[in-house]
Amino acid sequence: MPIMNSDTSEDHPQGPSLRSARDLAFDELPVLPSVVVRLMSLRPESEQFFEEVLTVASEDPGLALRVIRTANSPMSAPRSPITSLDAAVARLGANHIADLVTTVAIARVFIPRTPGETELWLHAIEVATACRILVEHLHVDDVAPEHAYLAGLLHDIGRFILFDQAPEFIQAVDDLAWTTPDELLQAEQQICGIDHAKLGGRVCAHWDVPEPILTIVKNHHQQVAAVSRPARALLATVKVADWLSIWHRGHDDAADMTDAARHDLTELELLSTHRSVDAVTIELANLLPTVRAASNQAARNLGLRTR
Repeated sequence: MPIMNSDTSEDHPQGPSLRSARDLAFDELPVLPSVVVRLMSLRPESEQFFEEVLTVASEDPGLALRVIRTANSPMSAPRSPITSLDAAVARLGANHIADLVTTVAIARVFIPRTPGETELWLHAIEVATACRILVEHLHVDDVAPEHAYLAGLLHDIGRFILFDQAPEFIQAVDDLAWTTPDELLQAEQQICGIDHAKLGGRVCAHWDVPEPILTIVKNHHQQVAAVSRPARALLATVKVADWLSIWHRGHDDAADMTDAARHDLTELELLSTHRSVDAVTIELANLLPTVRAASNQAARNLGLRTR
């Protein structure tokens, strides 16, 4: 795909009608829901974490209802119907509830209205779910599961902002028929004056998102070596989860995934501190059904149509 080198949208047929995304008024952007801000401030290792998550969820009847409904889903499979928020949190676990409440709260801000927005949401949920599962199953050093989930959920937040604030940019970018992540960034830079990763970093800074997650959002298309050492394992986790989400959309059988992962994912070495790279690639294939099931359930919790 030929991508022009211009830093502005002037060379695109629709360019003159588009103002640069760099000029988005950040004080007019949607506010990060207060419930998400509160959840980000909680410490999962705290003895009060369960009670604090319960308190946050209980203050919004709509969120509480979603939590109870999820606890009664076939995936949870309770022996008897769950009718109270306390029982739902006990059944699902405070970490799961925190993920659910965060996702639902952000979905209220960025409501999917088009097939493209729905696909973006499905991808975000898949990556977030995969991030948490990878960290928990592979015991990734120095990465908190709740940070992994939030980084995965927000990694494409720049695209959400473009869909929400300037959908004409998305259409103009897609008119360039990009096929790879690098071509996407080039097309966004040409049309928007900024790519979605950099825009996402600015949005996260505006929202006071914790620094480790902001760094990942801003650099999720960069090489792991581009970030400071403490952030590398988290970035590697998001990049592997991102690849996993994209890969499984085009493949029904996980049998050939191990060879593809070895070829595509240099980041696997950072997730292999407790086992060999070959063992991790096999584990990725084994985890794929779990990722699919969990992300599909999360999408259903949001009322999104899954495949």
